[in-house]
Amino acid sequence: MQPILKSTKLANVCYDVRGPILHRARQLEEEGHRVIKLNIGNPAPFGFEAPEEIVQDVIQNLRDASGYSDSKGLFAARKAIMHYTQQKEIKGVTLEDIYLGNGVSELIVMTMQGLLNNGDEVLVPTPDYPLWTAAVSLSGGTARHCGPTSTAWATAASVSSSPTRSRVVTTSSVEGSMTSWVVLIS
Repeated sequence: MQPILKSTKLANVCYDVRGPILHRARQLEEEGHRVIKLNIGNPAPFGFEAPEEIVQDVIQNLRDASGYSDSKGLFAARKAIMHYTQQKEIKGVTLEDIYLGNGVSELIVMTMQGLLNNGDEVLVPTPDYPLWTAAVSLSGGTARHCGPTSTAWATAASVSSSPTRSRVVTTSSVEGSMTSWVVLIS
């Protein structure tokens, strides 16, 4: 039997928040230190809980819930997001522009897989959430890391559109390479 080899796309995938850093955090906890885990994506331990209105809506709609929602997400949630963008005076956002997922990790991966072509370079801020770099690599792209004071960020300040897809940045020179995308985190 031939061995099953891992994909070469995994060569640049590092996810330390589940490796040495997690082991060190556990060791510190065992020593009696309190460790605040920012890697798990669970806002509840930090006091961010669903508002009572949402809890009641979930309870009221539970009987009508099915295993799967519309592929873009629940209509009521998408509508609430659209209203939020209107309150923030973000122009041009319609219900058709809003897609929901099971969590930000799923949406990051789906976005990268749907938008990146093999060889596309993506400007990623450092330090970064490891999933950004992993998703770029697994989607066939190359992550180019730079800090917030880098001149690359000044280059990435413009927004352009192509007939086939929107791009966050124009193709520009970053450290001698051609960057097609940039990750912006607010």
